[in-house]
Parts: sequence; structure tokens; C-alpha cells
Amino acid sequence: MKQPEFKFAFALLLALILCAAPASAGSAERILPSSINANEVFQVTVNVADYGAAGQVLEKLPEGFTYISSTLPERAVTVNGSKVSFLLMTEKSFSYTLKAPSSAGTYQFAGIFRDINKTEFPVLPSSSSIKVESTSDGDSGGGSGGGSHKSSSSGGGGAGGSPEPQSNVKAKELSQAYVTDGTHIRFDFPNGVTCIRYVEFDAKKTLGKITTIVEMLKGQSKLVSSLPEGTVYENVNIWVGSGGIANPNNIKNAVVGFKVEKAWLEKNGVDAGDEDSLNLWYYDKAWNKLDTTKLDETNNTYVYYEAKTPGFGSFAIVAAGPDPINIEPIDTEGTGDNVSSEAKKRVRTWRSMPGFESCVFLAAVGAAYCVLRKKF
Repeated sequence: MKQPEFKFAFALLLALILCAAPASAGSAERILPSSINANEVFQVTVNVADYGAAGQVLEKLPEGFTYISSTLPERAVTVNGSKVSFLLMTEKSFSYTLKAPSSAGTYQFAGIFRDINKTEFPVLPSSSSIKVESTSDGDSGGGSGGGSHKSSSSGGGGAGGSPEPQSNVKAKELSQAYVTDGTHIRFDFPNGVTCIRYVEFDAKKTLGKITTIVEMLKGQSKLVSSLPEGTVYENVNIWVGSGGIANPNNIKNAVVGFKVEKAWLEKNGVDAGDEDSLNLWYYDKAWNKLDTTKLDETNNTYVYYEAKTPGFGSFAIVAAGPDPINIEPIDTEGTGDNVSSEAKKRVRTWRSMPGFESCVFLAAVGAAYCVLRKKF
């Protein structure tokens, strides 16, 4: 394409993106712990939807709370006193980290959400309260097993944390439960912002209130040296409590429930009925393939799986076999007769893969990123 034609095409694309305006149906939900300790560092998660090509969340922090960081790029966040602005492009969820004040009491969060049209919606709940306590308590919220609630910190011995650089996290969800000796514990992640549905285990000791954090990553975890052979669906971290509390001395029979998009399985030629075709892998100094079972595929969008795991940390959901883009070298110096028909077929398949010809479109969208941000 000639340069003038490219400029015109890009300008047209940019105009379409900027002018495209969805119906006003945006939504945002704030998830934060019900109680924390004074001076505690904790996380708030915001789930968003239906905002068009770009959106904005404006949070007003309670007096005394200090903003520290977020899972969004630094350029997408603006801090002005107690007001923090988060600009969004394709995110469905993000988290930000705060430090609680030293004074005990009940504090109120409030915020608004703007879509591409600058139509405003309240961040729900429209007024969220959080209790800051001078000392940790023995809150038994979450019950002894199946009950759980989302939270980003804990007043018990199991306050969770993540060593993964937050710049590599694209989605996060948290769950909390009270762990009692001899009970079956389940952490649910009903918001569906990651591919992890639940984490379960049997408790061998009473551990108190435990927070489990699930992180779906943008790429390979910074905590592993490589990836398993095959095609990776998602890289995931699962942190149960802190300080390695979820070890064989304290828990047993641990399982992870997760989901995989049917469209991805079909695109990569994965037979959902073959239990050896897709596995959850666990990293413990080296990658270990976990015993993975397909549970259900009646859903039109996802296939559901469960895997037994000896521990928690970094995981990868991997389809068996080599990466399909890793094609074999072809002799290009001959007349073509030396190239096998199979090799030619693989090259044609690669070039005709869905999305191959859309690279220019994606590049143009990326170039429009900064312009879109200026709109807000």
C-alpha cells in the first residue's frame, strides 16, 4: 500500500474507533475486604463492562488511605490527592493497592465510571464501607468450608500476597474463607474475570481466615524459567495464604477447577474429549503435568476441567503437542520441486490462520491508543 493510501486508511480507522459509541449500559463493581488492620496494605478489585473503545473509573479514596500501585500501566493512572483516575481500553478487571490509615474506624469508598460517550454510572456498590481495626480479630466470615467471600487481605494468619510483578497481571480475583481442622475448604471465584473457577482442599490444621488470590497473566510468569512444551492457553498464579502456609503438613487433596474457551480448543485442534490433550501444569523448580479431568462441556462457550495439585504457585494451562506456529524450515533455494507438499500445506495453513491478515489492523489500533487516552 502506498504511503498516502496508508495514511488515509489509518485516518479512516481511527475515525471509526473514535466515533463508535455503544449504548449507555456500562457497569463497574468494586470488591474490597470488609475489614482490615490499621496500616495494612491491601487490594481493591474493580470489574468493568460495556464501556466501548475506552472508559474511565474515578475513585475517591477515604481520608487517610494511600494509593500505592495498580495492575494498569502507569500512564493509565492519575493521582490527585484522594482522587485516582484509571483509564481503560480493553480491560474487564483491574486491581489497585492501598495502604490503610493508622486510625481505626469505618471508612467510605465512592466512585464513578464513564464510558466512551462520557456517560457516567456509579461504581457499585455506590457507597462501600471498610472497617479499619487497631488489631486483627478472629472473624470467622466464610464459615468452615464452602462459604467464601472476595477479599484482598485477611485479619488472620493467612493474609495473601503475590510476588508476581503486577505489570504482568491482566486480571485478578480474590476469595476468602475460614480454614478449620478436618473440614473441606472451597474458594470460589464467581466473577469469572480469570479462567480459574475454584480452589478446594481438605484442612489438616486450623489456619484461621485465609485469602486466596488468582492472577491471570499477560505472558509467562516472571517466577518461572520456561514454559511446558505445547500451546499455552493461559499462564496463571494461585496464592493460598502467605508464607507457604498451604503445604502438605496443613492441607491435602487440593484441586483446581478451571475453564477453557471452546473456540480456542477448536482453533488449536484440541479434542476436549481426550483427557491427555489438555492439562494444568504446576511449577515447583520444574514443570509438572497434573492429573486433569474434563468435567463438563455442555456450556456453549467453555469446557470445564479439574486438576489435582500438590501445591500452589505458578500454573499453565497447556494443550499437548508443539506450538502450531513453530513450522519446520523449508528449502527456499530450489525451484519448488524440493519442497514437500506437506511443507507447502503447512505454510499455507499458517498464512491463512484467522487473524494473520489482521495484524495491520491491530497495529493501527495500537497506534491509536494514545489518541484515545487523550479523549478523556
